[in-house]
Amino acid sequence: MIVLAILVILALVALYAVLNLDTANSGQEQAASTVDIVIVVQPIARGALITAEHLGLLAYPADQTIEGMFTSITDVAGRRSRYDLTPGTPLNASMLAEDNEVVEAGGSDTALLIPSGMVAFPIPIDRFSSLAYGLRAGDHVNVIATLLLVELDQSFQTQTPNNTAGIIEPGNALVTGGQNTGDEASSSLEVDELLNVLTAQVVNGGPSAQLGSGFVDEQTGQPFYAVPSEAQRPRLVSQTLLQDIVVLHVGNHLYTDTAGNEVEQPTTTTLDPNTGAEVVVPAPIEPPDIITLVVTPQDAVTLNYLIYTGAQLNLALRATGDDSLISTEAVTLEFLLNNYNIPVPSKLPFGLTPRIDTLISPAQQDERQQQTLP
Repeated sequence: MIVLAILVILALVALYAVLNLDTANSGQEQAASTVDIVIVVQPIARGALITAEHLGLLAYPADQTIEGMFTSITDVAGRRSRYDLTPGTPLNASMLAEDNEVVEAGGSDTALLIPSGMVAFPIPIDRFSSLAYGLRAGDHVNVIATLLLVELDQSFQTQTPNNTAGIIEPGNALVTGGQNTGDEASSSLEVDELLNVLTAQVVNGGPSAQLGSGFVDEQTGQPFYAVPSEAQRPRLVSQTLLQDIVVLHVGNHLYTDTAGNEVEQPTTTTLDPNTGAEVVVPAPIEPPDIITLVVTPQDAVTLNYLIYTGAQLNLALRATGDDSLISTEAVTLEFLLNNYNIPVPSKLPFGLTPRIDTLISPAQQDERQQQTLP
């Protein structure tokens, strides 16, 4: 019994020793599996000089570290931040710049939303062109452009028809012209002295001075010279310019108050009628008059050209998830008549009275009726 007891005691001692050895080995392995990395403990602004007070150390699993992480604060202090850094951020080499490097200060969060190779470009909008102000950031739209085209004299680069002028031979001459009538250009010039050169003079800047065309009347057989009765009418054309364009922002971006802080809505101060104290109230929000789109650099130049030429740009909202591109035909008066089966009215021996030269909306008709009531 004594021998058996001794054997049991020795076995327990051996088991205890083995367990303690395993625990010590596990602790050493656990201690060896972490490494201290440098992290941010105080906010660091973009371009700011980093000091030791901004930094701290954190035990981090060694098998989860990545290339570029720092393990010593002295390797980071004295360098500058390329970005705004918040506390708790592990530092790596891509976030830092040497003190002598130029770090771009400022910049906007909006630029982070623009894909590489694209640009943000604003265009003016109104209630009609912006889907009754229903567009929001993230919407996908089509841009429709509408232009007015006129014919030009290629040499003069002026709108046709040209004006005609009389040629005066050298010598004593008397040049007279019509009188000014409204906006019509005219001239009246008397020349008494001797003319040494041939002179071109617009005798009358009105309808009779416009370049027309001759024709022979079929019924009388007499020649006539026809001139335009009005200025050249521009020809309208409308076409889809861009498709599946992302809206980046609607309206103005954030305002800046007197302290230089950005606010979403400007405020004004007014006096409380009851207490007489100044009260800060939000300023009235005006409807947006501009929208920012994400386009290619070439499309940005195209939009810039159209804006400065006075083209009308309208936006059509696309369905969510629809990225299809559909070829559309430019719409002109001829396209409208041919494709929508709109006939040109015949000349009839009777007509409507009173005469109608412009379309009158129902609202305008109601206003006229109200004005005629006694």
